[in-house]
Amino acid sequence: MKTFTSFFAVLTLALVVFQATPGNAEEEAAIRQYIGVQACGMCHKKAATGDQLGQWQGSAHAGAFATLASEAAKKIATERGIADAQKAPECLEWHVTQPAEGHVATPRKGKEGFLVEHGVQCETCHGPGSEYKSRKIMKDHDAAVAAGMVVPDQTLCITCHNDRSPTYSGFNFEEMWAKVNHPNPKNAEA
Repeated sequence: MKTFTSFFAVLTLALVVFQATPGNAEEEAAIRQYIGVQACGMCHKKAATGDQLGQWQGSAHAGAFATLASEAAKKIATERGIADAQKAPECLEWHVTQPAEGHVATPRKGKEGFLVEHGVQCETCHGPGSEYKSRKIMKDHDAAVAAGMVVPDQTLCITCHNDRSPTYSGFNFEEMWAKVNHPNPKNAEA
């Protein structure tokens, strides 16, 4: 009887611990990893589907990290007592995607994977792509969102484009959205 009671106590404890652990959504969010612009660009580079990679490559977002090496950035950094803007957390906050430790996927052999030097890249706005990157999921918008794809909006944009930046001079969402929006023309026709 004592063995049965001990077994029952252990089983009860296990159920309590199981119920106290995070739900599946929290666990899934914890494993989402950044895959890098090269991986995103594999499917998002054709003109027929909107050439999102090309649009990003021609944008200020793509050059955001390189901007920190400009004379203007060096001047701002010097005024603020910063030796190297490309290494300063207070500058990188605005100019690169900074995943938490352990949230960068190991790149496939021969691929560069996620690099901070790519600046403000796909996953800065759309969230880590490891769970929604497959063609099957990406063909179903709702499934992609359920797997962690973020649909950017004004609220997301102003987390960076705000008066905390030393170069902020206002932010017109509609005007800027027209510059960075990159829809798939096939989806627009549907």
